[in-house]
Amino acid sequence: MPLVAGIDCGTGFTKVVLLAQNAASGQISVLSRGKAASGINVDEAAGAALKEALAHTGADRGDIDYVAATGFGRYNLGFRDIAITEITSAARGVFFLDPRSCSVLDVGSQSTRAIAVSDVGKVREFKSNDKCAAGSGMFIARAAKYLEVPLESVGDLSSRAAHPQPISSVCAVLAESEIINHVSCGVKVEDILRGIHESLADRAGAMLKRVGMGSGLTFIGGVARQKGMISALEHRLGIEVNVPEECDYVCALGAGVLGLRRLASRN
Repeated sequence: MPLVAGIDCGTGFTKVVLLAQNAASGQISVLSRGKAASGINVDEAAGAALKEALAHTGADRGDIDYVAATGFGRYNLGFRDIAITEITSAARGVFFLDPRSCSVLDVGSQSTRAIAVSDVGKVREFKSNDKCAAGSGMFIARAAKYLEVPLESVGDLSSRAAHPQPISSVCAVLAESEIINHVSCGVKVEDILRGIHESLADRAGAMLKRVGMGSGLTFIGGVARQKGMISALEHRLGIEVNVPEECDYVCALGAGVLGLRRLASRN
């Protein structure tokens, strides 16, 4: 069975998914996953994540037949065979997991993307945020640091908010000033964090509307692990939001699936 690595070279973390495909049935299997903090050396981060993924399979790097890279640093990955945009890999990864999903929301460290997906897993339309930190997961991380809250606790704290305080500024600097004002007025941390989530949900909802969101929304990326953000989205959109179990590996998964297809076309 051919072995393919899908590598998502993100700004915060580099994620790897190892895939194999049965030659007779065509069935694709996810063998393992790996993750490492990203840094200035893309190859080094990808190598560390790949080493972790390989450790769970008993294989080594020489056994990998093809490497498909996606994410912010994809073109800087020296050992890639193909580079794929995050938009395309996100759509393909979600389609692989749930072909019924018509739209994707991907919220990562630096960007937020709304994607409409066709019934064969291709991108119909997409919109991205304007690259401001206030529209991405990085703003949550910065707010958590200022509020002296562990990032992994943000989702639970936000879900316990009683009186969310909206963050209206679209600029990260001004939004941070709003947070400072809330703190000085004695607003609870839970209510501030929920306000941040609702602000992100409002922007995401507007983007999804622009791409023509249909039924079946799948939420992916690292921020999708935060319960408060999921709740804010469901309240804003009025629908149930689907979150894959390994939501931050979906782009790597999609890249790997497309890598298997490209490898097959060469043989």
